[in-house]
Amino acid sequence: MNRISAEPNQRPNRVGVIDIGSNTVLLLVTDVDGAPVDEASRITRIGKGVFESGRLDAERARLTRDSVIEFAERARQQSASPVVAVATEALRRAEGGREFLAELQQDAGLDRAWLLSGEEEARYTIEASRRAYAHETDLVVVDIGGGSTELAWRDGDRVRGISLPLGSVRLSESEVRDDPPSGADLARLAAACDRILTAAGLEAIRGSGTAIALAGTATTLAALDQELLEYRDERVEGYPVTRSRLNHWIQRLARLPLAQRKCLPGMEPGRADVILAGLVIMERVWELLGVPAFRISGRGVRHGVALSLLPEGTARC
Repeated sequence: MNRISAEPNQRPNRVGVIDIGSNTVLLLVTDVDGAPVDEASRITRIGKGVFESGRLDAERARLTRDSVIEFAERARQQSASPVVAVATEALRRAEGGREFLAELQQDAGLDRAWLLSGEEEARYTIEASRRAYAHETDLVVVDIGGGSTELAWRDGDRVRGISLPLGSVRLSESEVRDDPPSGADLARLAAACDRILTAAGLEAIRGSGTAIALAGTATTLAALDQELLEYRDERVEGYPVTRSRLNHWIQRLARLPLAQRKCLPGMEPGRADVILAGLVIMERVWELLGVPAFRISGRGVRHGVALSLLPEGTARC
């Protein structure tokens, strides 16, 4: 994976990375060895309406801008330098997405802000997981975002990745019409996933390696399954989820109206309206991979980007 260079003659002690996802803005500050110093998240849903209209919603853009400015200042207060931001599917698709990101760089005083391609997003994701699960010889990493899903895996000495137009926000807006979701909604979600997964031609990775599920859909599932009243990273990282537990949660959530889903122990209220679509994506990817279980991880794109900013040989995790 290509490394991102810091400024000439600059050896960062701490780095700050802001990940602008379709659903959530995430902050990570790491020390020079890659150990997290600070993390934060805020659901701003910059992807709202983008996948149908191609345009950014003004209120969601404002919320995202405010969050990025706040997170950048928070990182600088902890002596992070550089502080960078990356953006993914919603801004890849939105008219004026690159311009919005350029304005964010200036407004937040970021050292750099750039739009990741789907392949870059997949590569950063698997790099973060590879460091965290170094004892695993084969990994398949599934990153279910709001606007896209990235799959990444190792093919010999090569890292391969693919970005698919499957996301929890994207599919919720296009396929879910009832509250609580109906059987027809579930059928549409599964059919949409299967069409895209079949067309991607991913049969070669079936049954290969340990499957790691990332991002808010996966971590929320781990929190729900343990009824966590307060999110605890040590309870979520590496948590195993079986196919039967995933199916249990799909069926349970589908029976509940949104107001009740928001109140479940472990549910992040801002994710309650899109979590079902995310879990159906996970279930259909599971069918493709044919693995016995997923392990949940909170590590993702921001961790891979942070590792690429650190001096060679210093990062341990």
